[in-house]
Amino acid sequence: MKRHREIRITSSLDELYRVEQFVEEISDEHMLYGSYFGNIMMAVSEAAQNAITHGNKLDKTKFVRIGEELTREGLWIHVIDEGIGFNYKDYQFKDDAPGFGLDKTGLLLIQKLCDDVRFLNNGSSIEMLFRINGIDEQIFSRREAFMHDFFRVYQKLSI
Repeated sequence: MKRHREIRITSSLDELYRVEQFVEEISDEHMLYGSYFGNIMMAVSEAAQNAITHGNKLDKTKFVRIGEELTREGLWIHVIDEGIGFNYKDYQFKDDAPGFGLDKTGLLLIQKLCDDVRFLNNGSSIEMLFRINGIDEQIFSRREAFMHDFFRVYQKLSI
């Protein structure tokens, strides 16, 4: 069931539209709408913006990679920058954590929108888990086949 794909963008805020397109593709592929879509879009956009701005310091010679991995656990999305990282342990994702000023609210937002958050490589990589109901490949395949059959029958009846 494991599947992985990734995009790579330059460290420019002008590239954030590509991140949004990537999330839209993932959401369309897995039929994720409503709060799932909103949570994923907001968390991934915030992580990508942090990677561009804070990780790579808007250096257009550096890249940010955004990837998707579908596992039995759910949908994992990672954002990896080429910066030196940061001391993420200072931000243990508590509403009252010291140091959570206006410049650090993005990390809190990400934590609240995801089911699990992990930092790797000194904080230059973030992995976000979204436990999606119905993302199980067998169930998804059955639903997809049902919908194809339904529309095939519906088209015949409407002629």
